[in-house]
Amino acid sequence: MHMIYQRTEHIPAGQMKADKNATGIYQAYLGTCLGVALYDKAHKIGGLIHILLPEPLGSMGDQFPEKYASTGIPMLLDQLIHLGSAPKHLRATIAGGALVGPVSQQDMGLDIGGRSADIAQAILQSHGIEIVNSETGGFFTCTLELNMESGETAIKPAWEDTGNFQENFSRPTLDDIKTTIEHIKPIPQTALKIFRMFQDGRYDVSDITQALSQDQVLSGQTLKLCNSAMFAGTVKIDTLKEAVLLLGEELLVKSVITAAVKTYYNQTGSSGYSLCRGGLFFHAVGVAITAEKLAEKTGKAPAKNAYTAGLLHDIGKVILDQYISDRAPLLFRNLSIAKESFLASEKKLLGITHCEVGAFLAKKWQFSDALSQVIGHHHLPEKAESHKDLVYIVYLADLLMEKFHAGHELEKMQQESIGHVLNHLGLTLADIPELIDAIPINIITNNE
Repeated sequence: MHMIYQRTEHIPAGQMKADKNATGIYQAYLGTCLGVALYDKAHKIGGLIHILLPEPLGSMGDQFPEKYASTGIPMLLDQLIHLGSAPKHLRATIAGGALVGPVSQQDMGLDIGGRSADIAQAILQSHGIEIVNSETGGFFTCTLELNMESGETAIKPAWEDTGNFQENFSRPTLDDIKTTIEHIKPIPQTALKIFRMFQDGRYDVSDITQALSQDQVLSGQTLKLCNSAMFAGTVKIDTLKEAVLLLGEELLVKSVITAAVKTYYNQTGSSGYSLCRGGLFFHAVGVAITAEKLAEKTGKAPAKNAYTAGLLHDIGKVILDQYISDRAPLLFRNLSIAKESFLASEKKLLGITHCEVGAFLAKKWQFSDALSQVIGHHHLPEKAESHKDLVYIVYLADLLMEKFHAGHELEKMQQESIGHVLNHLGLTLADIPELIDAIPINIITNNE
């Protein structure tokens, strides 16, 4: 029997896609986010939107309307009508909208996914669109798939046990891991030097540009990132001197650090910790930006330190990714079925965790104590020996990315209510949507 291959296209948080007579599968990984699939079988027109928040909180809604249920679903409907459909021909499937961790009164009060689902249902009903399947709420990540050829939809647990793995394997030894560390291309010495200057606050931009000029590869990567929407928007930057003039010293330094980390993280593939190539970098930048916003809002740590710590918190995963790819289905099955913590599953399978490997790298690369504490304890911030505020900031940023931006990097943070973390940082649940809204969706997904 001849098998027809169907390409699966991942729809990230805050984005959507619609098409006519397509043959692939649209897929969204949904935590607290909401997914809505619409399909017209008569004309083979369909689309899927991955909604981040119920409604815009301010001016950001004008820039990224597809992030919100209230503005994104009408946009998707307009696209489908433009392709030749009509509301009377469309059928809808809704999924996602999970709660944040175990239920507490605070978690119930946040209920971002539930409010997004209510808005989605109201909009669809107002257009007379039948909702043929709706599975929202719960506490776990799921996938929503839309077969663009048949119009069939599927809602599955994200940690679905396919059985395609071997349970008999040998753990990597400490020597194996050390050998991997020696063979992985490290973060460049130039970038490490700039990390330290940036963290200490003792740097002159002339020192940075001089150091960069001696590393042509990093210089090129930095200029490329400077010209991305993340830093410069529509301004064309050709030299490091122009970058300083147009961006300012701090943004230039951030772009250097981000470019170096991107190259390091991109040594991973798409069958280990990450669902897509570049997924670890996507997650790192999202955590960095969220941590920076948290630091600014709380005043608990310098914003630049929070940004750098967010970028580097998962450096150990690049090493372990070389081993986890063959064991990933078993790792995620344990997370789902055995209700193990992420670190416990890593330890059982590999004999070591990404936090422990990351702490080893932090020492090898002479990171500051603050960075080392974050890298070693970002899953269990209460165990940090110092710089607890910074560790809690990165923990919360990591948790928000995992809950609200599921789909690039598979991870399960410790399943506790976030109430005590918010209390430690002087925040409330009401602050969370603002932090989520601040992540520039369309920029950090374009990381190739």
